[in-house]
Amino acid sequence: MRRTWAAAGAYLAVAVFATWPLASGLSSDVAWDLGDPLLSMWILSWDCRQMLAILGGDLSRIAHFFDGNLFYPASLTLAFSEHFIAQAIQVLPVYFLTENPILCYNLLFLSTFVLSGVGAYQLVRELTGDWRAAFLSGLLFAFAPYRFPQSSHLQVLSSQWMPFALYGFTRYFATRSRRALAGGAGALLAQNLSCGYYLLFFTPFAAMYILWEVLRRGVWRDRRLWTEIATAGLVVAAATAVFFLPYLQAREAMPMTRGVEEATKYSADVFSYFTAFDSQSIWGSVAHALPKDEGHLFPGAVPMLLAAIGFGLWVSGAWRVGRSTASPRPRLEVMLIGLALTSLIAAIVAIFLRRFTVDVGVAELRVSSIGRALAWFAVLIALASALSPRVRVRLRALISPSGFFCLALVAAWWLSLGPRPSNMRVPIELPAPYAVLHEYVPGFEGLRVPARYAMVGALMMAVVSGYAVAALAGRRILATVITGMLAVAFVTEAHVTTFTINGQGGGRGYALPEGRVYPPARAPLVYARVAALPAGAVLLEVPLGDPDWDVRAVYYAATHWRPLVNGYSGFFPPSYALLTLALTDPDRDGDLSWSVLQASGATHVIVHERAFRQPEAEQLTLWLRNRRAIELFRDGTDVLYAMPR
Repeated sequence: MRRTWAAAGAYLAVAVFATWPLASGLSSDVAWDLGDPLLSMWILSWDCRQMLAILGGDLSRIAHFFDGNLFYPASLTLAFSEHFIAQAIQVLPVYFLTENPILCYNLLFLSTFVLSGVGAYQLVRELTGDWRAAFLSGLLFAFAPYRFPQSSHLQVLSSQWMPFALYGFTRYFATRSRRALAGGAGALLAQNLSCGYYLLFFTPFAAMYILWEVLRRGVWRDRRLWTEIATAGLVVAAATAVFFLPYLQAREAMPMTRGVEEATKYSADVFSYFTAFDSQSIWGSVAHALPKDEGHLFPGAVPMLLAAIGFGLWVSGAWRVGRSTASPRPRLEVMLIGLALTSLIAAIVAIFLRRFTVDVGVAELRVSSIGRALAWFAVLIALASALSPRVRVRLRALISPSGFFCLALVAAWWLSLGPRPSNMRVPIELPAPYAVLHEYVPGFEGLRVPARYAMVGALMMAVVSGYAVAALAGRRILATVITGMLAVAFVTEAHVTTFTINGQGGGRGYALPEGRVYPPARAPLVYARVAALPAGAVLLEVPLGDPDWDVRAVYYAATHWRPLVNGYSGFFPPSYALLTLALTDPDRDGDLSWSVLQASGATHVIVHERAFRQPEAEQLTLWLRNRRAIELFRDGTDVLYAMPR
C-alpha cells in the first residue's frame, strides 16, 4: 500500500506538471477550453442538485432526473449528451460545500489522470508481481498522448475504471474472493456510468477477459463460479439499464442516430497512429502522417517499443513450450507454418501499402485483399493444428495472461478504424467488424467517433508494456534505473508544450464572449436578476444558435435554474434549427421572427449586445421595444427584457 500511495503521489505530481498552470486556478480557470467543458459543468451541477434534493427527501426528483432546464419545452434533455452520473457522485461532497462547478470540474479532470494511473498500476502489479513494471504501465496509461487532444471531453478522459474492473476480475480468479468480484463489477458499473462510449466499447472486452480467464484456468464446469459471475453481471446490467432507458425514450421522440458516413469521418485511419498532436513537445512537429479530426493517435515511441517487445515475448514463450513435443510430419508442419506466417506478413504489409506485388522468380505474389490474406492465415494455422500435436500445444500456450492483452490491443486498433477502414483516406480491403456493430448492436448507431477505441487500446498497450518490463528486469537496481529512464523518456515525449486554459473558438459571425466564466457566486449580475424572477419564467438568450454564446447560456443556467430555450449538446431538438434561423436576423422579417419567438414559450429575453455590431444591437433593441418588450434590467451590455403577454 505504501508503494501504491507513492505511485499515486507521483502520478499527481506529473498531472500537475503536465496541465500547469491549471492547478494555480482550480476554482476559477477552466481546463482547456470554454466549449464542451461548460456543458459538462452544467450537467454535473444538475446531477448534484438533483442528488442533494433526493438525499434531502424530495423523491419526486427521481421521475424528472433527466428533464434538464435546457431546450425548453423539450423533455429528457439530459439524455441529449452524457449524463455524468458517476462523476457527479465523485464530486458531490465538493459541490455540496462550494457549489462551484469550475472547482468540481477541474478536480475531476485531474483525478482522471491519477486514478487511471493507480488502476493500471494495481492491475499490472497483480499480473506481473513487479512494482516497477506496474508503475511504468500506470504512467503509460494515465498520460497516454491520446488524452491531451481530448482534454475538452471529460467523458473520454474518464477511463480510470477500466483497469480497476480488470484488476477486480483478476483478483477474483486468483483468490475466488467475492469481494474482489464485487469490486470489479462496481468498477465496471462506474465505467458504464462515466461514458456512453466506454459502456459500448469496453464492456465486451471485460466480458472477453472473464471468458479468457475461465478458458486459461480450465474452470468451465465450476457452477459456483458461473453463478457468482452471472449474478454480478445481472446487477451491473440492471443498474446500467436504469440510466440507459431515458436515452431510448429520447430517441423515440427525436432522431438520435449517426450515419455510416459520419462514423467514417471520425474513424481512425491506419496512419492516424503515426500522427501526433500538434502540441506534443517532441513528436508534434515530426509525426504528421495524416492530420484529421479525431486522428491524433500516435501512442509514443516508448509504448510502441515496449509493446513490440511484449508481443515478441508472448509468441516466443508459446514457441518454446512446444519444442519438446514430437511432430509426426515435421516438414509439412514447417511448410504450413511458413505459408501461414507469409500470409500474415503479407496482410500486415498490405495494410500500409494497400496492395503490392513481389516477384519471386518462378512466380509473382500479388496482395490486394487483406481479408483474403488473413483468411489464408487462419486456414493454414487450423490445418497445421489438425495435423501436428506440437502446433496444438503452442496454440494452447498462447492462452497466457499476456495473450489476452496482446489480442485485445489488436482488436481495439482494428475497431478504431470504423465501418470503412482506410489508408491515407483511401478505403482498404480489410474486414470491418465495427460496421457489424454499427448495424446490429443497439447503441452503436448513436456513436460517431470509433477512433475513441484508442483509449481502450492505450490500456492494453500499457499492460503489454508492463509484461515486457517485468520480463526484461534483471538485477533490481539496474531494472529500477532503466524503468526510471523509460518513465522520464515517456513523460518527455507525451508532454504538451502549452496546456490551454480558458481557450475559445474562432466565433461564427458574432463577437466572442468574455474569455472566462465565473462561479455562480460571481456570475454576471443579469443572472442574479433572472434567479429572482417568479416561478414559471422561461428565459431565452440572444444570440441563439451560436455555439460560443449558447454554451455560456447553458453554463449560467446552473446559476438561476429557470427553464432555458437555448441549449448546447450532442443532439438538438428538430425545432431548434428553425428557431435559430428566425432569430439570426429578426429585423429582416420582423413579424415572422416575433411569432417564432412567442411560440418558443420564452417569457424573458437576455440580449448580449456585446455579441453584435453597434447598428445590429440598436436594430435588435428597437425590434423588441416596438413589440412592447419591457427592459427590466441592464448590466453593461447584458439586457434583460420581459416579453409582453
